[in-house]
Amino acid sequence: MEFIKNTNFNFIGKKKYSFILSSILVVLGLIELITMILGMAKIGIDFTGGLSLQLSFQHKISVADVRRELLSKGFKDVKIVKIKGKNDIIIQTKAVAKDLNKYTDEIKATIQNAFKNNPSKVLNNEMIGPSVGKKLAKDAIVAIIISIIAIILYITWRFEFRFGLAAAIGLAHDVLALMGIIFIFQKEITLLVITAILTVAGYSLTDKVVVFDRIRENLRKREEKAEKKEQINLKDLVNKSINEVLTRTVVTSLTVILVVLSLFFLGGIVLHDFAFTLLWGVLIGTYSSIFIASPIMIMLNENK
Repeated sequence: MEFIKNTNFNFIGKKKYSFILSSILVVLGLIELITMILGMAKIGIDFTGGLSLQLSFQHKISVADVRRELLSKGFKDVKIVKIKGKNDIIIQTKAVAKDLNKYTDEIKATIQNAFKNNPSKVLNNEMIGPSVGKKLAKDAIVAIIISIIAIILYITWRFEFRFGLAAAIGLAHDVLALMGIIFIFQKEITLLVITAILTVAGYSLTDKVVVFDRIRENLRKREEKAEKKEQINLKDLVNKSINEVLTRTVVTSLTVILVVLSLFFLGGIVLHDFAFTLLWGVLIGTYSSIFIASPIMIMLNENK
């Protein structure tokens, strides 16, 4: 399916604009990361501790009515979401009481008393303690750091250290730029979002390996053809390599995007933020392989 043939785009020549755009996203991502560590970001109950309660009502229910009743009984910082096409609602609240079981029972009793003409039943009830939430947050950060270190070692073994360093910088860029997107759209950081970020890291690595592999292959061909040692124009060679794998990059990205879009629109509210993060992550990962990791690899190899 090589529907993009004989292209000759000057991708490396656009690095000035791509670096400016990436710098903005990375700075926003750092802000999101710092606020997350300080506990000031929108962090889900996976990390703070709390409860998630899904109720199914016999008749239609208004989120505004439920929120009004809970607020009148002193339940603050409560997030209420209605599931589309059903009479179900999800009530989420962060840890605000030592006894979460008792707190949950109070919420259920409040709902049942307020809507006696509209009976409800509990479909799902999840509780996470604050100590567990802190451990999950720590483990998530450690997982991301370990993945970046492992990628440096893998690419170094597969290619050489300069390639590995460029891929690691590109991967760190992808994670921070994605965090920047989360900051812009004020998305909540949950375990599913962290899972999406780690999934994007794997996808991004695969894309960068393909691009770097073609660069290395063209370098070898160029060296074999040269009768004597002469300077290789690395920028032209990298541009040529990116254009040669452009069809593969576009087809792969579009295939993944189609799947993620179906999750985004049809997967329901539980998978919405997961699919949102994956969608932006695939776009950023593809973009960084061309406009970030490749120019950085050239900068690291300019004197070689």
